[in-house]
Amino acid sequence: MAKLHFLCAVILTSSAVFSSSLLAQTIDIDYLKSTNPELYRQLMAVELCRKDPQNTSCQAADSNKNSSGVAQHPADAAPKPTHPSGQWWYDSAYEQGLNDQWQHALQVTADLAEMSGNIEGEEFHIELDYFSRVDAWTNFLTLIYEKDDVKQSGIQALDKKHYAFNYGGRYDFNESWFAQGGYIIEQDTTRSLDRQQVLYAGAGMHIIATDRVNLSSMLAVGEQHDEFINQDAVGIGSLDYSVAYFVEQLSWHLTKTISINQSFTWLHSLESLPEPGPSMTAGNTVNPMCVEPPVSGSEYCIIGNSNKSKLGFTLGLQYQINAHMSLLYNYSFEKDNTPWVGVEGTDRSNSISVRVRF
Repeated sequence: MAKLHFLCAVILTSSAVFSSSLLAQTIDIDYLKSTNPELYRQLMAVELCRKDPQNTSCQAADSNKNSSGVAQHPADAAPKPTHPSGQWWYDSAYEQGLNDQWQHALQVTADLAEMSGNIEGEEFHIELDYFSRVDAWTNFLTLIYEKDDVKQSGIQALDKKHYAFNYGGRYDFNESWFAQGGYIIEQDTTRSLDRQQVLYAGAGMHIIATDRVNLSSMLAVGEQHDEFINQDAVGIGSLDYSVAYFVEQLSWHLTKTISINQSFTWLHSLESLPEPGPSMTAGNTVNPMCVEPPVSGSEYCIIGNSNKSKLGFTLGLQYQINAHMSLLYNYSFEKDNTPWVGVEGTDRSNSISVRVRF
């Protein structure tokens, strides 16, 4: 019986060469029909198609074979699923697979925010973000411009503005762990900063990385340099100190068009810094907490030294209109435990944004 099956297999693969008479001479067709009807049917179908290729049953079989091959090919070549919004820069490079070709994305965000706290009023914000990736490296570049029509300490302040440049480079070791370094420089007159520079390096983790949820965090250390606009207020023009920097980011896609974005940042000085305070008490006497004599004519003095901590929290809802445009609502909160002279420690904002991605 084993020899019979082997011989039948040879006949199947060679049916275009051997004739029906050879088939009949090689095996007993009647015996095959009674013992193995399925093999008999296949042999007869091969012989029919050899004699009459235009037969409808033969053409139908060829059509099914071809359509089956076409249907399977795209499935085999289908790319790995990505986030519905296409924000691949949140993922580890290993999620997509390492690629030595540059991958790019550019997005522009414009929003109008209602501010409260340190400043009150409306703020126009425009942000340009550029993302690129090659192999395990992912780069982030951000430019920010903000123009305010606000009041600060109850006084109308039409010239308040904020510029920022932020670069970050991330190297993914695998799907979970990465190293990151960056440089930030900005000017923010609402915080009395003529220039602020931060250089940092650290490590982080992709905690959750699925098609719907991406959660990551990073802890870094660095150096910060602050230059103040009102340096004559307490006789201090600049400060240099070491910092610890923590960032947590969440992107949660509820549907293909709606997502929640959340972030938390914490910047903490690793050294004690001068803490400014009022030079006079409510009774118009010299503040006994002043550790240094006030600058002549100044309303402020240094009342002690402490570690500076600044917290930032953002929660937003994003609606993806199409592949290139989305609408966003964001709520932001910032808290500085040692604000500089003339600056309050709390800021809140509600903003509506339009974002375009290329």
